[in-house]
Amino acid sequence: MSTVVTPALRWGTIGGAVAICLGLASVAMCGDVALPDKPPPPTMSGSVQDVMKSSSATQASWRAGLERDAAIAGLPAPGNDAMAKKFLYRVDEQPRVIAPGEGSAEVAGLRLTASTEREEGRNRQAMLLTIENLTDSDLAYHVVSTPRPGGAACNDRLLLAHNAIVVPRGGKVTRSECVFRAGMSLSISRVETIALPPLSSIYVSRVPPAAVGADARLSRGHRPSLPAGMSVCTTVASQTVRRDIENGETTWRDLVDFYARHSCESYQFPEGYRAFERDGAQALPAGS
Repeated sequence: MSTVVTPALRWGTIGGAVAICLGLASVAMCGDVALPDKPPPPTMSGSVQDVMKSSSATQASWRAGLERDAAIAGLPAPGNDAMAKKFLYRVDEQPRVIAPGEGSAEVAGLRLTASTEREEGRNRQAMLLTIENLTDSDLAYHVVSTPRPGGAACNDRLLLAHNAIVVPRGGKVTRSECVFRAGMSLSISRVETIALPPLSSIYVSRVPPAAVGADARLSRGHRPSLPAGMSVCTTVASQTVRRDIENGETTWRDLVDFYARHSCESYQFPEGYRAFERDGAQALPAGS
């Protein structure tokens, strides 16, 4: 169907074209058309760690994490009250010396025995310390030992894989202390233990020993047996917390107590945290 072009339509079209041309000419003669200022890009206050902390700081998110981790480990999820109980803590600072073939020492729920064993592939022996749990609970342990005589030979020893933080109930761990030389013994200056329920035992086992203030010589063989789907965290103590550990303001007990209640996958030790001295000493998660 053809369109009939009337005089009015023709003049209207011409007028529209003229208006467009005049508009374009105006832009060319007068410069750029002023546009409103571009809005500033959205910003996110705080670091990535701050954002993660705020997302996990609620009791609901902490509770959901407990239930998830318990399910992965095949354990019943502990109640909030159970996670807020004071843990049984033992400490013994009586100096003692143990030597291979000269008996054991029983202290803070542990039996400590020194022995020797030939290192695989080497024509020499290592001095070992076996740490046996005599209680009916998993124990976080801190056994401070020094080989006598010590020296550089201790750094050259073959490491034994073991859980450097937790010994299971009724179980034992064995760590290599030094390359053995005749007359060598172990000086034990401090022993600490904390009785842990099952999920807390897993939580603490996942923490790198350095993050709870453990001596590097005693913890380099940390290879805990963990449920499938769980691994040792990459937790690193902040500079402030490291300083507090060094000057004694934050103790091994404080650090283990915190990580027994919080997954190291989601939470980092907060400055000023102290081990619970009574049930429900503070709200969980800490800092919420």
